[in-house]
Amino acid sequence: MKQRVFAWILALILALTPVLALAEGDEPESTALTEPSSSPSEEPTAPPSTEPTAPPTEQPTAAPETPEPTGESTDPLKIDTYWKYPGMEKSYAAGYVPTVTDTSVKIVMPLIGKTQGDTIRVVPVFPDDGPFEPGNYQFDVREKSYNVRHSTDKTGTMKAYLITFSVPLKNPHYKGTYTITFQTSYKTPSGDATEQTFSMQVSIKNGKNQSTGGGGNYQPSVKKPVLLIETGTVTPTDTEGDAKVALKVSIVNRGQLEARNIHIVPATEDPDLQLLSDLNGVFLVELPVDETTETSFEFRVLRHALEGDHLMQVNIAYEDKYGNTFNEAGSYRVHVSQPVELEHDPIKLPETLTSGDTFPQIIYVYNPSCATAYNVRGVLNVEGLICSSAYLGNIPPQGSAEKELSVFVTTLPNSTKYGDTRGSFEVHYENEAGEELMIYQDLKSTIQEPVQITDEEKVKQEQEQKEQQTLSQWWISLLVAIAVIIILIAVILIARFARMMRMK
Repeated sequence: MKQRVFAWILALILALTPVLALAEGDEPESTALTEPSSSPSEEPTAPPSTEPTAPPTEQPTAAPETPEPTGESTDPLKIDTYWKYPGMEKSYAAGYVPTVTDTSVKIVMPLIGKTQGDTIRVVPVFPDDGPFEPGNYQFDVREKSYNVRHSTDKTGTMKAYLITFSVPLKNPHYKGTYTITFQTSYKTPSGDATEQTFSMQVSIKNGKNQSTGGGGNYQPSVKKPVLLIETGTVTPTDTEGDAKVALKVSIVNRGQLEARNIHIVPATEDPDLQLLSDLNGVFLVELPVDETTETSFEFRVLRHALEGDHLMQVNIAYEDKYGNTFNEAGSYRVHVSQPVELEHDPIKLPETLTSGDTFPQIIYVYNPSCATAYNVRGVLNVEGLICSSAYLGNIPPQGSAEKELSVFVTTLPNSTKYGDTRGSFEVHYENEAGEELMIYQDLKSTIQEPVQITDEEKVKQEQEQKEQQTLSQWWISLLVAIAVIIILIAVILIARFARMMRMK
């Protein structure tokens, strides 16, 4: 080895000897004098003055800037009409009405949606001619979880801003239908300050009759029509994709004047619902006091609708005989159930595994369905391989999850210890109803005995390592020698160039 390195260095020096001699010698004399040529002397091609352009590095794409708040309300809060909350005898869809006694009125209004800080400020506003005792009733309501119930005895847990409000009645007070308005203020999740107003009709039947004779405690009442959605029925309440849903509403006039030019219009902002009824809805010329009308609308749940609750709305616009306009609305929901089925990238074990080794295994699971998969976990179940399960949590529709496992190779649980092994990779998960599901992939490999190293092989490996280290050191010496020679040539060439300039 040393002889070869010395030979390389000697050959390099011999190859550079003519160059060194030329650099050190005098410039050769010309044999004849010639006139300078009119054409410029040919100069050697200069190297490019700029460095070669490096390949451009890929710059990360800047994240889009968050738009400034527009100041417009996104109205994220809605009355939950589907569930019956604590303090309610019925849900709003089933015809909830406030509780009225001889001395007070109690109102329960569940609002659902998201706000910044999970808190809303509520300010009740009463009519000037109403029977309610005035006072400063503003208060804050925080989002909390409540046990709720449906008319079908279905139970659940919902997060809501539950407005529970009691107001005393004046003594004496008068019969009639009055509107209490709840003005809510909060910040949307994006930080926009916004306000929303929710109205509640309160029917007082245990007071004095209105009189026109004047005197006493008589308070004049403004007569107007008041349309309320007494009931809203969704059929079916739970369905699958690509199914029709009927919404039937019963509307009553609880005011003191007939309602005229009534427009009852169905709508939905849900991309997974399609309105099948006429977009213009139903038109009624009038609805007298205390009379009821019923109408139905039809929607379709799209085939690939996401699992969960989907909302439908009914909007009512009407007038009184003087041309004043009023509005009423109601929201109703249908629950969509969808099958869930996961998929995963194929697991590829090495064809041969050595007992005692450890190797990584990537698990990638994805959900192409329209329902959430709950408590997803991957299990490698192969004899002779040991690793922990991979818990991936809940995977939403069109979502995925990934995890790396560390797999340790042992031996087979039989007398041979080594040889072919079989097993499977399993993905366990649950659907919305809590039913456990599974997909799996068959796996196989071969476990071999660890290679035993003899003393002679150990000595040979140590010798090869020493030779490798020696070779590396001689390579370093060779590179240093080459660098010294290059520097020496450069110095001589610079000196020769300087001497030529002085001669000129």
